[in-house]
Amino acid sequence: MWRRITGGAALVLGVAAFLLAAELTLRSRYRHRVLADAAGPGDEVTLVALGDSIVAGTPGSATVAWPALLAGRLQAAYPQVAWRVVNAGQPGDTAPQGYLRFEAALAGTRPRAVLIAFGLNDCHPARYGMDRWFELEIPTGLGEYSYLWRAIQVRIRRWGRSIGWLPQPQPERGRVPLPRTSAQGFAAALTALVRRSRELGARPVLMTMTPLANAQAADMRAWQESCLLYNAIIRDQAARWRVPLVELATGLPAQGLGPDGVHLTPAGQDWVAAQVYRQLAESGFWARLIAEGKG
Repeated sequence: MWRRITGGAALVLGVAAFLLAAELTLRSRYRHRVLADAAGPGDEVTLVALGDSIVAGTPGSATVAWPALLAGRLQAAYPQVAWRVVNAGQPGDTAPQGYLRFEAALAGTRPRAVLIAFGLNDCHPARYGMDRWFELEIPTGLGEYSYLWRAIQVRIRRWGRSIGWLPQPQPERGRVPLPRTSAQGFAAALTALVRRSRELGARPVLMTMTPLANAQAADMRAWQESCLLYNAIIRDQAARWRVPLVELATGLPAQGLGPDGVHLTPAGQDWVAAQVYRQLAESGFWARLIAEGKG
């Protein structure tokens, strides 16, 4: 009887050790793949701004977008530090799409912080194309914590689709008057982005959305109402994961919005850069990044 128990326990321990080794190996490979060939001096403080067209600077260029302006403010305030702010904005992106390109966006950057700025496309009531399939790629449940389980899920989906057991991703026919990302999917995507940032040793920062212009059109009013809900989700996730939050939902000057009522003018981009710098400076965020680099 004792031998049976011992043999069973040994089998359980062996399986557990194998699974733990596989999990640690996958985590190590992930970090190496993303952080390999990081450029810049060792004392350089690199930030990555990951988001949509507001980050990218649309309709202008990245050189006049708020990440570039933030870099200038940081360099002026802390001239003893070499600051680098990588603009990883992609016009039209939702948070799930940002998650799916996370590795490519951060590859080789070795960031100290990741500024996560999504929402305007997620809450836009015009679901179309592959939006629902992007959302399904966000890890939930055990997949939030385990690289091994995440990898198994991906392979099961690929295998199931290849033999016809699971449906192939298909574009939707036309737009559907629903948010491009569901509220639940948006929260899951922010969670995944926060976790991924921390796994790389970077401090995540969440940012609420810049406001839309007031308009009488029904579709714009629906979009504004949706923004209120999704900004609340951003705040909830910041509180849940105890990450810094930059509030951009109010205070944008009238001249900060472009003719379309969505994208920012150069004045609007400068305002965002000022808010990101000031709010994080007041919380001691920049000072902590510098101190960590010296440690």
